[in-house]
Formats: sequence, C-alpha cells, structure tokens
Amino acid sequence: MMTTGNREDYLINILRLTEGENTTKTTELATYMSVSPASVTEMLKILANEGLVEYERYRGVKLTEEGLAYARLIRKKHHVLESFLINVLNVDRMTAHNEACRMEHVLSEESAIKMCQMMGTKVDSDCQICSTPCKAASSKGISIMAPVSGLNPGERGIISHLKNDDPVIVKKLIMMGFIPGRELVFDEFAAEEDVAIVTVENTIIALAADLASSVYVDTSE
Repeated sequence: MMTTGNREDYLINILRLTEGENTTKTTELATYMSVSPASVTEMLKILANEGLVEYERYRGVKLTEEGLAYARLIRKKHHVLESFLINVLNVDRMTAHNEACRMEHVLSEESAIKMCQMMGTKVDSDCQICSTPCKAASSKGISIMAPVSGLNPGERGIISHLKNDDPVIVKKLIMMGFIPGRELVFDEFAAEEDVAIVTVENTIIALAADLASSVYVDTSE
C-alpha cells in the first residue's frame, strides 16, 4: 500500500520537473526519483484515478489543477521547514533539506503559517496558495516603532509577525520572547536611551528602537 508521503513525493517531484505547465516522461521521473519505471507507472495510475495527474502511457504525465495546488502546498511547507532549520536553528543546508523532505508530509499548514510569521519573510511564490494570507508579506499589523502609526503608551495588541531580512535579528527577537500570537503592551518610548519599553506576557522588556521596528502588532484582536 502506498503511503501518503510516497504519493506526495511523486507530486512534488512532478512539480519540480514541470513547474505545473509541462509534461514529463515516465523515464525522466523515474531517473529523477531513483526508482524503477514500473514503480512510477503504478503510482501514476493511482494518482490519475484520484484526479491529481493526467497520465497517458508513452506520452507522460502532468499535474491537474487539483494536483498542482496539492504539490505546491507540500513544496511550500518544505521551503518553510528548510528556511526555519537553516535561519533559526543553524542547521546546515544539506541536513535541513533532508530533514525537510521527511517532515513536510506531517507538518500542518497552520504550523507552517506560524513558522512563516516567526521568520518574518515571504518564503517563495508558493505562498500565494496559502489558506491564510501571510502577515509578513502583507504587512498586516503595525510596527511598534512606525514613525506615524506606531503604538501609543498603554496600547496593547497581539504580535502578528516579525519582519526583517536579517535572520540573526529575527532569531534574537524570538529568543527575547517576541513570538507571534503573544500579547504585547507598549509602555513607553525612552527617547534618551532610544529604546521601547514593552510588556510581553507579564515580562517587561527594554527593546532597542532598531529591533522594535521589526516587531509588528495587530491591535484589532
């Protein structure tokens, strides 16, 4: 019996070979995945019956619209995991890739979204099929230190996401407790020290202004 992970491996590899627009040959897919042509043929028949691919013997295979959406979701989760392992956990790229290949099949989309919000940057073009628009990409929420629309003393909200192109800064903020989903209260801005005084889950933190500008809060919660 074919496992879900095995089926998803086929879909994501067909996507990698075709980008959802072209047809790939059975032999090409077999070589790419290091499996026998007979195994490929067997799986493609299963996927075709499920409406995920269009398969015709001797002509090749391509993803259906449903199969393309499914494959892109798996690829997005792979890239989220890979980026998180590399930029937040300091895992080397090869190990991150191999581990992401195993974990992509069990990671929920909800958890992938939370990881995206924590890392603060749009992962790739597959984000457009995400069920929840990426707050880091859409800039939903306001920066603590926005020049005009920043938070006022005493104002509170929920940390929506972190946003900074430097993974070192994002990692530092995470270690300090600025986790998306936590409540934040803006206490005051100490101009003399150029720091924002905030409270995150009953912990008072003095945050340098340049770091505070990377923390976004949703006050509509």
